[in-house]
Amino acid sequence: PRDFTLVAFGGAGPLHISDLMDDASIPRGLSPNFPGQFSAFGFTMADARVDRYRTVQLNSRAFDAARAREALATLIAECQAELAAQGHESPSISCAIDMRYLGQNYELELPIRARDFTEAEVAQIYAEFHDLHEARFGFRLDDHMEIVNFMVTGVASTGELTLPKIEASTEAPVPASTRPVYFRSGWADAAVYWRSELKAGQTLSGPALVEEAASVTVVDPGKSLEVDAYGNLIVTAKE
Repeated sequence: PRDFTLVAFGGAGPLHISDLMDDASIPRGLSPNFPGQFSAFGFTMADARVDRYRTVQLNSRAFDAARAREALATLIAECQAELAAQGHESPSISCAIDMRYLGQNYELELPIRARDFTEAEVAQIYAEFHDLHEARFGFRLDDHMEIVNFMVTGVASTGELTLPKIEASTEAPVPASTRPVYFRSGWADAAVYWRSELKAGQTLSGPALVEEAASVTVVDPGKSLEVDAYGNLIVTAKE
């Protein structure tokens, strides 16, 4: 736990960061910028992704390559079209199929590289399924195989985000006010700071509150807080 950092997000996360650090014996906590919007921020950073899924039952006794090509090509085109409508070009495409031995009631997901389903590609699919089944369950069968579902995933990378650094200062932060707050150890006069006024490199000691529009970071007595270069608040417990 000494190497762990507790990330407190959501509007209520920073409010409980000090107590949770104590309960979990984690010596360091991080209150990110705009913790109440942290999930939305993560969503904007995530790659754009589209998944398409279609049930097309085929079997190795009479494999229909044309039907397989049509199903896969349609799903790929749908993924590309939806991502293009969102403004993403040239997404990466990955394909997979759900397969099972004839008569089984469960499937294994098998990634595939095949697009044309030539005789050689289909033979490779069958061989890889036998290997996957043996790796998963410890045996393989000579039985015929079924393809149940076709699955295609399109992913467009949003690129790496560069976060801005905030203004730095070596001066001690000045609290906006002081008010009595009840901590686990009892009542204490806590210094109150506005997060927007804190600068990189500044430190403060608990008991303290760091307020912002949608949250408040609570620094218990005996803990300290430091502002990092990007405006994150690092809460540290006593050694």
